[in-house]
This record gives sequence, C-alpha cells and structure tokens, in this order.
Amino acid sequence: MYYAIYAFGLFFAFINGKSKMIFLFFLSFLSLVAFFRYGVGPDYFAYQYLFNRLNISPINEFLHGVDQQEIFFRIFGSFLKGLGFSYQQYLIVIAIINLYYISKICLKYSDNPVLSLLLYFCFYYFVWTFSGLRQGLTLAIGIYYLIQCIEKDKVIKLIIITLLLALIHLSSIILIPLYYISKIDLKKKTLIYLVVFSILISLLPIGPLISQLNGIPFIDRILPYTTPYSGVNNILDFQSVIRILFLIIAFFYYDFYISKGEHSKQLINIYILSYCFYFIFKFSELSAARIALYGGVLNIILFTNFYYLYKDRMNKLIYSICLIILSVLYLTKELNSLERLTGLDSVESFQTPYTNIFNNNEYYFKNKYIKILD
Repeated sequence: MYYAIYAFGLFFAFINGKSKMIFLFFLSFLSLVAFFRYGVGPDYFAYQYLFNRLNISPINEFLHGVDQQEIFFRIFGSFLKGLGFSYQQYLIVIAIINLYYISKICLKYSDNPVLSLLLYFCFYYFVWTFSGLRQGLTLAIGIYYLIQCIEKDKVIKLIIITLLLALIHLSSIILIPLYYISKIDLKKKTLIYLVVFSILISLLPIGPLISQLNGIPFIDRILPYTTPYSGVNNILDFQSVIRILFLIIAFFYYDFYISKGEHSKQLINIYILSYCFYFIFKFSELSAARIALYGGVLNIILFTNFYYLYKDRMNKLIYSICLIILSVLYLTKELNSLERLTGLDSVESFQTPYTNIFNNNEYYFKNKYIKILD
C-alpha cells in the first residue's frame, strides 16, 4: 500500500503538482492513513502507555504527573483525555496539527506542493507523523514559523513560539540560533569549510570522553545516547552518508538557488548548517539527528525547487529520475526501519502491510508495551 501511495503522489506531482485541489486530495489521503493506523512505529504503544497514565485533570497532571515528558505536551494530552478522547482520537488530533503545518510549508514555499508533500512522505512521515509525536509537532510548527519569521524579521514572535514549543519538546530551542544564523551573510566557500570542519570533529573520540563526565546534569541527560565509536567508521554509516549526499546536492545547486533572492539564500544556509550541527554532535546520534532535523526538513522544499532551476526538458528529466531513485531508496529504508522497530511479524518490506484499527487482529507485534497494556 505504501508504494501505491508513493506512485499516486508521484503521478500527480509531475502531472499538475501546483494544483491546490490535487494537493488537498493527496493531503487528505495521507491524513486518513495517519488517523486509522494501528501499531505503526516504535513509539505507538509507548505513547499509548503514557496516555493511559495521564491524569484527566490538566491541573493535577501539572502538579502530580508521574512521567517526565515536557509539561505542555502532558497537559495537552490530559486536556483531551478529560474531554473523553480515546488514544486513537488523541493521535488523530496530533496528526491533524502536524500535517496542517507541513501543508502550509509546502503550499507557501514550494514550487510544487504535491512533490514536496511526497518527499515528506518518503523522508519523514513514518517517523515524525506516525511515531515521534512530540518532536513531530514541534518540527512542523517550528519550521513553519521559523521560515515565516526569517522572511518578515520577527525575532520576538519566533522566540515566544519557540519557548512554547520547548514545553512540548526541548529540541525546538535550536530554532532560535537557526534564526540568527540565517541573518549572517555566509559565503559558499565558508559553508564548505564549516562542513569539512564539522565532519573532522565527528571523527574525534568525543563519545568516550563524554562518558567520563558522568555526574554533570546536562551530560547525564545525553549520556545514554552517546556512542563509543569514533574515527572514519563514524561517518560511514547510512545516517552520515545520506547527509553528506544531501549536502553535495545542496552545494551543487547553491549558486543557482541563491540567485532567487535573499530568503532563498537564508533557507539553504540553514539547511547546510543544520548538517554541521549533526556532525558536531555525532557522538550522540539521537541528539545529533534531532537537532539537525529542524533545518534538514527543508530538503522537501529545496529538492523540489531545484527542479525548477532547469529550463530545458532533458535536464529536468535527468533530475526527476535521480530524485525518484533517491526517494524510492529512502522510502524503502524507512519501511525497513518501520517494520523492524515496530516489531511487526510480517513479510518483506516491499510488502509491509498497513496495519490499522480495522485489521489489527490480523497481526502480531513484538513490543514490550503491549504486555504492559494488557
């Protein structure tokens, strides 16, 4: 089914990807898939466990909550639970908010909104709409307002929004430095130097050094996520290689893209520097990925708009083929991860089923939270 969704989106992206009606139809389809999912993603049952532990009174949740997630996220869930929302209805509300802001980003800043939404489906949908609910919310909301506030020079508005989002997921604090970074007039050569420098830093044995600082409050929080690896092997994993590939693509089109205007330059600079953050914090893979994600998600806009830098059909065709290959490979990787991390006993990833509330009895999930929920 997931590949059928991809084929459907791809067809309409290149037939009439600028049509708002087609975009809304594709968005509605992705929304329905998110609304009725069951067991999809490694955190599906974990969030159900946490939802069950929420107090039905937001005040009591604030005063006596038993879990450690950021307070505004817990109060939000408590409020919905107090209104009588089930866990599935709670997921629907979160998916609506997430996809609403993703759609606003695509419609306002992409030259082909349907193609951008399709790239979101391939790169981010399964993790940040299906599973990582907290950061999925802050990602969609935060990036929309980051782009808007950069465009309109509204730093106070961004700071207020960011502080509120930090009460949902603390990683959103990165939005504030990203705003100020966007205002620095960095040249392409400087950006290349920064990328090389950050990759060199990732080769250092920072993880083992960090592990020796046990007892420091901030270090204690990231210590469980540090990796003992260092050296060249640290940048030869899929996560690093794909980001280096994305950076090569960005630099290849850099000069052409910034000719579109100052705002385009600001966005691509943020995108590149976000990956610098990733390599600098590579000693903690999870932390690095979450920090880099806020700028990295801009590739759904950039990779789409790069297509329209070409004027002749042959180059557009070549670019389209490359983008299709990249997106299919990434989608396959995401489906592999989805099946493995969900604990779904199924067939090969090409046939990964869409498990939903209507067929949930047909599948078995190896997930520790199912036993707790039972």
